[in-house]
Parts: sequence; structure tokens; C-alpha cells
Amino acid sequence: MSIPDNTEETKERKDLFHHGVITKLFPSNNMGLVRTESGREVRFSYDLVILLGDVQKPGDLREGLEVGYDLGWTSQGLRITKIKVGSQPASPQLGTDLKGQGGQGQDLPSQDFPHKDSE
Repeated sequence: MSIPDNTEETKERKDLFHHGVITKLFPSNNMGLVRTESGREVRFSYDLVILLGDVQKPGDLREGLEVGYDLGWTSQGLRITKIKVGSQPASPQLGTDLKGQGGQGQDLPSQDFPHKDSE
């Protein structure tokens, strides 16, 4: 017996990626940050991330861009391993500005992770 797949969240998402918004890009360091639906910021490295969808190279990524992503553990901790950029417009929950848009992470403070070199 099959369970009908008609929940609101399932209708919006047609893939199995987590969803978030690119909040910061650091081209000089080949790194960027994605804010997750829960409000946490997770790093990715241009050199180690696999790009899928409408982007061909890390230079095509932009701050405020809604993305799907996959996570993995590295020697440096939790990192984004895949980023998928679709051609559909941003959803109301995950626009370029999470404040006041009904996103799940709007009440959480942003988290800055210490840099290894700054100690």
C-alpha cells in the first residue's frame, strides 16, 4: 500500500536536497556560506564543491541565490559538498532576506565560526 505524497512541503520540493540561501561569497579565499532553513551558516569551498543545475563554475554563484545542497564531514568539520541551482524563482520562505519573510531561521542569530588561522 502506497502513502499519498500530498503534503505541502513535498509539493514544493521535487528533489532530496536540503534548501538554503547563499549569504556570503569570499572569492579571494575560494569559500562561501549558505544559510540553512534552520538559520545555521555552513561553509563550502569552491575547490571541493560539486555544482549541479544552472551554474557551471563557482563564479556564477551570487549572494541571495536560493540553492539546494548536500552536506558531508571533512577534516575541517561539516561542509557543503554539492550545490544545486535551479531555474525556478526563490520561494517566499527562502528569499534573499530571511527577516520578515516567514523563514524558519528568522529568529536565530547568525553564527560565525572561528577561522583556524585567526587564533
